[in-house]
Amino acid sequence: MTRQFFAAALISIGLCACAAPSPSGEPRAMFSLPVTGQFGSVPAAGQATAYSDGVGKFWVQTPGGARCSGEYQVRDPSPALVVPGKCTNGKSGQIVITRTANLMSGSAIVRLSDGTRGQFVFGDLTYGQTFGAGGSAQVR
Repeated sequence: MTRQFFAAALISIGLCACAAPSPSGEPRAMFSLPVTGQFGSVPAAGQATAYSDGVGKFWVQTPGGARCSGEYQVRDPSPALVVPGKCTNGKSGQIVITRTANLMSGSAIVRLSDGTRGQFVFGDLTYGQTFGAGGSAQVR
């Protein structure tokens, strides 16, 4: 129990130190996580970055294709979030994000306005762990 408290205290101290704005007044990036997955059967990758002002920003892109991005609230303790996303090719959609207990890894399923579906993982999860070898999320 003492170890867990000590670890939590160190993390809190680290986050407080990172929360100070930069000398220019802009929010500082606290951490970034890799994002990998696919739109349909096309591989895509990107990153999610948490900023000191509590805003998180993420983006994914297929090779030579459009970039899709969105924002979320970093301090939201919910394990599941639903956020809007927009792409540089004019498409938009809804993203359902599910996070692990430490909020540092998880998965996302996406449906764009043209019906395109996407599946992504971030942090320490692998695509196979989350979606299996076939790589397809099942909708029930």
